Amino acid sequence: MLKRLRSAHPMLYCLVAEVLFLGMLFVASLLSLLLILFVVRDIDAVDDYMLTFMQEAVGVLVAWRFLARTGKSGLLRRRGSGFFNGLLVGLYPIALISYNAYNTLLFGRPEGDMLPAWHVVWFLIGMTSVGVAEEFLFRGVIAQTLLEHFGTSRAGVWKACLLSGLYFGAAHLTNLTGSAPLGVLMQCVFAASLGTLLAAVYFRTGNIWVTVFIHAAMDITSMLIGGLYGTQTVADSISTYDITMLTSIAVYLIPTAFLLRKKKLSEVELYFGRDMK
Repeated sequence: MLKRLRSAHPMLYCLVAEVLFLGMLFVASLLSLLLILFVVRDIDAVDDYMLTFMQEAVGVLVAWRFLARTGKSGLLRRRGSGFFNGLLVGLYPIALISYNAYNTLLFGRPEGDMLPAWHVVWFLIGMTSVGVAEEFLFRGVIAQTLLEHFGTSRAGVWKACLLSGLYFGAAHLTNLTGSAPLGVLMQCVFAASLGTLLAAVYFRTGNIWVTVFIHAAMDITSMLIGGLYGTQTVADSISTYDITMLTSIAVYLIPTAFLLRKKKLSEVELYFGRDMK
């Protein structure tokens, strides 16, 4: 049924995939809390990022299930341009991540000791799991489906990038339950722009693990102080976002245009042309 829906109604298929993914994350979060309360009986003793990992592990399984049921799980093994060559394609976001990490560690560190090592490990695992789950869904399931629908022409690739970015941005509306509305709205704009760039990197490299690496590194960097020192939660961080986040539209869409310049579109055809058939 999923394969027929994907073929006949790709937009609806992408929406169904996103809604089920987000719904299962919510269910997994509740079940994880209940399990921990039953076993540990002290929720304060449980690391938030361990809960994140438990939740996102379910997200990975949901996204993989969509890929498997539609015959697309092979893209997880697709080498494309290769991982390290793919990192060169994604050099722009990697440079931004490196700069932000350096700037944060140099000027943003609070006074006091870092959290215990096991907290830091769960932070790294939890943020990495977010990158894996969301890339499997938003690039592997959604962007891949849209590219196959629109084709590898320049207009088709742009439509697939922009629309998959909008799906990615809209998913962050779920944060309205814990963060300030303006902050969530700005996060949606930021995520939509970033999602467009990540789709372009995926199409140019044919390797989903390149965008998994970039996404996970960006998530880790965005919460670096909170994860290392425990001074800020994800919800608190989102609430601080303001209208300056609108600059992300230019910050991410201009390099997207560079990645998708006409003479490089042959690479998209090289890695995904067979999928069109």
